[in-house]
Amino acid sequence: MTVAALRAEKHEEWRLSAVGWVRYRANFADAAVPSARRMVELSGARPGQRALDLACGVGVPAHQLAQAVGPTGYVLGVDIAEDMVAGARAWAAGAGLDTVDFRTVPSEHELGVEPRSFDIGTCRAGLQYMVEPGAALRAMKAALRPGGRMVAMTVGSPQRCTSLRILEEVVARHITMPALIPEPDKGVPGTVALSDPADLEALYRDAGFTDVRTEIADHPIVGAESAEEYWDVCEQSAGPFILLLRSIGADLRAAIRADAIATLRAEFDGGPVVMTGETLITVGTS
Repeated sequence: MTVAALRAEKHEEWRLSAVGWVRYRANFADAAVPSARRMVELSGARPGQRALDLACGVGVPAHQLAQAVGPTGYVLGVDIAEDMVAGARAWAAGAGLDTVDFRTVPSEHELGVEPRSFDIGTCRAGLQYMVEPGAALRAMKAALRPGGRMVAMTVGSPQRCTSLRILEEVVARHITMPALIPEPDKGVPGTVALSDPADLEALYRDAGFTDVRTEIADHPIVGAESAEEYWDVCEQSAGPFILLLRSIGADLRAAIRADAIATLRAEFDGGPVVMTGETLITVGTS
């Protein structure tokens, strides 16, 4: 598949999932607080600084960045998905944040910003889905002033990510197909495409960042009040999974849903669902 075709495929996946991300923003945003706060801490953000958030989604960690840079600072979030950006703008307006802006961009490396115009760069759970993550990091490096920090979070080991494990186990009981969550395949965008710290750090160094280091820790990924709500989130926010569900019949979709809800209830004792996973948070200096 060509780069252009792969990028078009990813655009479509995020277009499909944007509705779910906007609808269930709180499920993602609330769970993201610990990792987002740690990203901001590692960025060294302080009042008056300018922050650029790549693959901003519906506005995490833009919220935490806005709190750190304060009313004299500025946060710009960019994303390829128009509906994501619209959702982020609506959230910011509702929160009364007038120092935060969101824009759509044509690709991960066409950011539309002036060189050396930001102090901080962030990308939470985005690099692994990008067709050209190295080009994205080079673009972020160009946007940062000398001494600025770039902080990115990706998903670590798939075996330590509860949501990936359960999703694959449930679907595999109903559909004979290659693993939904294969072992990381270098060069192929996906949830665990950058789960090896060495790969992520190499991209940073190739982009020109120095003092590169990675923290590995378990963090919440997404939460829900019930098994039913969690499966609703999956069905409406996971682009590749949305496409899979559309390719099968209604009876099979219903069977997978029933199995998933029963599995989740057993896993979480019938209570709220909180999916955790190993995360890599990598920081480098421009």
